[in-house]
Amino acid sequence: MPGSLGTAILPMANPIRDYDWGALETLARLQGREPTGAPEAELWMGAHPSAPSTVVAADGTVHRLDDLVARAPHELLGPDVVAAYGARLPYLLKVLAIAGPLSLQVHPDRDRAREGFAGEVEVHGDHRYVDPHPKPEMLYALEPVEALCGFRPAADAARLLGLVDGARLATIAEPLLGAGGGDETAALERAFEILVTWPDDDRADLAAEAADAADAVVRAGGLTEHDRAALGWVTRLAEFFPKDALVVAPLLLHFVRLEPGGTLFVPAGAPHSYLSGTGVEIMGNSDNVLRAGLTHKPVAVEELLHVVDGRSRPHRSPEIVLGACEVGWRPEAPEFQLTRLRLTGNAPVEACQGLPGPQIVLVTAGTVTLRCDGAAQVLHCGESALVPAGCGPLVLAGPGEVFRAAVGTTTLP
Repeated sequence: MPGSLGTAILPMANPIRDYDWGALETLARLQGREPTGAPEAELWMGAHPSAPSTVVAADGTVHRLDDLVARAPHELLGPDVVAAYGARLPYLLKVLAIAGPLSLQVHPDRDRAREGFAGEVEVHGDHRYVDPHPKPEMLYALEPVEALCGFRPAADAARLLGLVDGARLATIAEPLLGAGGGDETAALERAFEILVTWPDDDRADLAAEAADAADAVVRAGGLTEHDRAALGWVTRLAEFFPKDALVVAPLLLHFVRLEPGGTLFVPAGAPHSYLSGTGVEIMGNSDNVLRAGLTHKPVAVEELLHVVDGRSRPHRSPEIVLGACEVGWRPEAPEFQLTRLRLTGNAPVEACQGLPGPQIVLVTAGTVTLRCDGAAQVLHCGESALVPAGCGPLVLAGPGEVFRAAVGTTTLP
């Protein structure tokens, strides 16, 4: 494949998704261009069929990456990746520019996605799985990020719900009271079920009651910074979605704040919503999403309640030192891993070798020169390139900051 395209480094052109929660200027600033004036939410780098990247060969011809993978999977992905995942790039790399909350959602695990798509198990409600793949994801914060992810301990959720006065909030909290002496997981899942199945004709009143009460508690003062932030998001979510019961979610789910350089891994079954900030996201290349609320898109409450895991908690993947200027994250998701290089000068640095399959290399600061198998490519901030499987070693020179996405492992659970 590198020979047929004339180079081992393929510069990429990447689509931007204009979801309404996107920021107006973040991605334009990253790429050094003028803003479009419309929301720009996600920069996609990969072979997702709905918005694939394109790559440019040495002769100037442009190829859709999903078409390229389909035509020559062994050459582009490598035989081990094809044996494990088939003729598909198993990960998708993104930059998220979050100016408003994303939908509160859950992803199925590997077995549920495969069996649900194949019709081997009952899928609840009207939901249909669109592919047989799981959708784990990890976010790296380029700028501070706030999110909801996984459940609070039952006692903490009951405490916060108790601070916010109102009969409706007490109904949600009821299963959590005394949960320490019983099944905490079941109690959390029951409280979540009450919230996401709240009667349609009373959702606006619940949202208004929660927002007003949370605002009063914040104004009264005496809160920890963490509690103040969680309660503040109840009010802010009600401004975005005034008729949605899920504005209460920050009191039941764990509120996460990532400083730049922090990571958050989202496993199957964990309810989550990114609320604000900017980050690099790597995820399984799948569209299997079960939405509970905080969205104008269709929800899938019945199937979501079958998939949600009350044991889920926020999970930060440990940072692994790979070299003098490179660190990596290898969460429990075989589809992907992510590394970061910080190049402080013009001296060439050889990146860590041995990453399976093709690599997507993204520059998030500075200007970086890549060299591999006799090919060279200069990438400016916000630009990326694809390095097919079997190429290497990859040598970089900065100064700048670079992320490398790769397959995590070719050994599936």
